[in-house]
Amino acid sequence: MKVNSIDIRKYDAKQLTVDVQPPSISVNYEWITGAKLPTEFETSVQMGHLKLTIYFKGKDRNNIIRSASEFMAHFAKACDLELDGYKGKYRGFMTTDDYEKTIAKNRYILNLEFDGFFYDDELEIVFDGKTAASFYMVGSRSAPCIVEVYAKSNLTNYTIKGFGDDDIIIEELNAGKTIVIDGITGLVTMDGTNAFDKVDLWTFPGLRTGETSLVFSSGQARVTIRYMPMWI
Repeated sequence: MKVNSIDIRKYDAKQLTVDVQPPSISVNYEWITGAKLPTEFETSVQMGHLKLTIYFKGKDRNNIIRSASEFMAHFAKACDLELDGYKGKYRGFMTTDDYEKTIAKNRYILNLEFDGFFYDDELEIVFDGKTAASFYMVGSRSAPCIVEVYAKSNLTNYTIKGFGDDDIIIEELNAGKTIVIDGITGLVTMDGTNAFDKVDLWTFPGLRTGETSLVFSSGQARVTIRYMPMWI
């Protein structure tokens, strides 16, 4: 097992048990008086839950407590867990923790619980010179994405339709330049500097589960979409 890419054997610890629980999902609907069928609205999927037991060993309890304290420092904010026997990574937000003593003075058990979700390595999709395209998003959870637009010629009011209800408009982009619209960090950059003034958008790009259809106002661009598949 690894935490933030660090093997927990560094702390004389090992993964003991894992209990992955799905999120509670309540479908959002309304049954209007007199209607034959209910009206269904979009249902947001909350985070799942993870119960994790870690086994520590050391010279004595003082040694274990110090190793465990260094280990716990990873959970002061969101962390990435690579669990033995599970594919991908788990982005976790710790909710509870407690120590459990054993009969042996050189053994401890740490019980942790997290809210979070699994995700895979980043995928990349490239549309070169297209005016329309579609693709199927891998994963079972909606995910933010990064959109990179490279101008093959000078572009004015270059529009992308399909990322939600509102269009993304790049007001001006010179040939050979690339603008990056990052739905993960909430930044728009070009050559590493802020370029938010060159883009007109209401929401940052994201992908919903299933098929996404996009429309581009010009074929004079190469559009790259990057995202990490996310799982319930």
